[in-house]
Amino acid sequence: MQATIKQVAQRAGVSIATVSYVLNGTGVVTDETRQRVLDAVAELNYQPQYAARSMRGRSYTLGVTLPAHPGRLAEPALAEVLSGLADAAALRGYFLLLATTNADQDETELCLSLARTRRVDGLVLLDMLVDDPRAQALSAAGIPHVCAGPPPAGIDSPSVVIDVRAAAVDAVQHLLSLGHRRIGLIQLPSDLATSELIVEGYRQALTAAGLPFDPRLVVESGRTEEDGYQVMTELLASSRPPTAVLAGSDELAFGAMHALNDARLIIGRDVSLVGFDDLPLAAHVNPPLTTVRQPRRVQGQQLAILLDDAILKRNAGLQTVTLSARLIIRRSSGPALSAA
Repeated sequence: MQATIKQVAQRAGVSIATVSYVLNGTGVVTDETRQRVLDAVAELNYQPQYAARSMRGRSYTLGVTLPAHPGRLAEPALAEVLSGLADAAALRGYFLLLATTNADQDETELCLSLARTRRVDGLVLLDMLVDDPRAQALSAAGIPHVCAGPPPAGIDSPSVVIDVRAAAVDAVQHLLSLGHRRIGLIQLPSDLATSELIVEGYRQALTAAGLPFDPRLVVESGRTEEDGYQVMTELLASSRPPTAVLAGSDELAFGAMHALNDARLIIGRDVSLVGFDDLPLAAHVNPPLTTVRQPRRVQGQQLAILLDDAILKRNAGLQTVTLSARLIIRRSSGPALSAA
């Protein structure tokens, strides 16, 4: 039998109103009381009926949550997604609410709070993780949401996925066609779902070419230019450095370019470099960066469409939209010296 709010209150030793305050993010309760309520919710596996509550009224607002990382909102790749999302949402009569976490709150709690207080009708999840607790919690609670990337295994969430695995295959095949055989990979954090897909594409292309996978050529990084600089420096210091490198993002590639310049290596001749994103700056660095163009604006538009469908319970069979990425070849990639 499903637990009730009264049972949660009894287990936590508080009133039903206090449980409601905690779950809805309203009222004022102490941290100790809040934790007792959350513990009771977890112990009893209490599932509030948010779907039924939402029928009482709609906010006509779509929510997007982000962790409070400095500079995150200034990232060009994020801006492209949000631009497409906002435009498509407006055409369907929705506002867009962008919320960031505070020091005492994680994204899952923020997502649930926005839905429980009916500030939003549904949520867009960015930066999908391999085991993403946000998608798991929202699915369990019956809250409309859509994932910008593959949802966790076993979670049937609507999603808009860019085929980065195939794009990584194309990027590595491009470098192989130029005669490169020691190809490095600056990997995004491995808990990101897209990071693992890029690694899979990298390995697939090497296997198809009859080349072994060398784990020493794959280095996990963070997400900033500084991270790209540090990892590129590490790769160059190895006993057999790569002659070409695929970076998991343009930000990492820009950092790698600085490291190569500081090492007095000529990009595109001594070491070839390929990025991922095709940010506006990619065409204007020296040399212009070969990179994978991801249709992020289109992804944002499709996220709004799928979330609207989920909110209105339309097209239940359409769960995943897959978008293709395209390799843009510029001067940062050139023939391997041995093949020149």
